[in-house]
Amino acid sequence: MLSLLTIFWAVGHYGGPMYKEWAEGQTAKIKNILNAAREDHTAAVKQRIDNVKDLGGVIDITKSLFEVSKETAKLEAQAYEMEQRAALTTEAKSVLDSWVRYEGQVKMRQQRELADSIIAKIEKELENPKVLKQILDQSVADVE
Repeated sequence: MLSLLTIFWAVGHYGGPMYKEWAEGQTAKIKNILNAAREDHTAAVKQRIDNVKDLGGVIDITKSLFEVSKETAKLEAQAYEMEQRAALTTEAKSVLDSWVRYEGQVKMRQQRELADSIIAKIEKELENPKVLKQILDQSVADVE
């Protein structure tokens, strides 16, 4: 028992300070790692805060852009409406022009038919000898 106690005492007396030194080294190493991580995290947070400060005017810019986009949409709607009106006006003009051409053709055909019927009537009357004699007499009277 005495030898066992001597061994425990020797291990505790000589091994204790070595273990204590090793344990303190490990504690200091972990402490340094944690402190470095904390400093890195603090620097990253400060950098992120600085980046966000630069974006502080984004809300105002976004509001302005939204207003511009609403105005653009309104103007595009008006432009589309005007395009539709122009297309409708063009279509109405083409329909009216076609009606004018059609009516012009109808009038020309009617005038041609009227002229043909009058010419036919005159030619028919010229075949009549009484009418010819009357025209001849009228011409002679005009010449005299």
